[in-house]
Amino acid sequence: MIQGLLLAAGRSRRFGSDKRRAPLGGEPLLLRSVQRWLEACDERLAPPLVVLREADEAERELADMLQRINVPSTFCAEAHLGMAHSLAWGVLQTPRADGWLIGLADMPALQAASIRAVAHALRPQGIVLPTHGGLRGHPVGFGRDFGDELLQLRGDSGARAVLQAHRDALHWLELDDPGLLLDVDQPQQLEQAQALRD
Repeated sequence: MIQGLLLAAGRSRRFGSDKRRAPLGGEPLLLRSVQRWLEACDERLAPPLVVLREADEAERELADMLQRINVPSTFCAEAHLGMAHSLAWGVLQTPRADGWLIGLADMPALQAASIRAVAHALRPQGIVLPTHGGLRGHPVGFGRDFGDELLQLRGDSGARAVLQAHRDALHWLELDDPGLLLDVDQPQQLEQAQALRD
């Protein structure tokens, strides 16, 4: 099975408050993003694992919220050191996966069909990069052959080092989905995300 990893451990500095809890269509943004991943699940793609920050009271509340909809989560104590730490932690928790789809928890307009398309295009020795209008988006798929390298990632550059080291493994997948480009970094983008969902 391909394992989805939803990175939800950022500090929302540009947003001004915890955007994971920001209301979107009557629900927290995090749940709206997770719903798309649940809709995408099939015989190839497992339910997502959500990577949260260190386990304080606020993070445990989010974990409980996710548990109520049967979505697993994990706490990354090193999340404050950068996104790559959260990514590596998620891979460490799912060692039996055939590959990983790395998604961002602030992308509620992403279509379930796009998530599923990336999962189905993924091969053990490949990396799948979805695009819309020639622009690269998320989620990015990594075949199981890249597991060891993903585990070594550190800092705040995500998996950029792995992409740069394996240009011959990249598979570009053009999709008709502007939602794969929209991550909500500022409050005014909530309306844009809702419009794409409608």
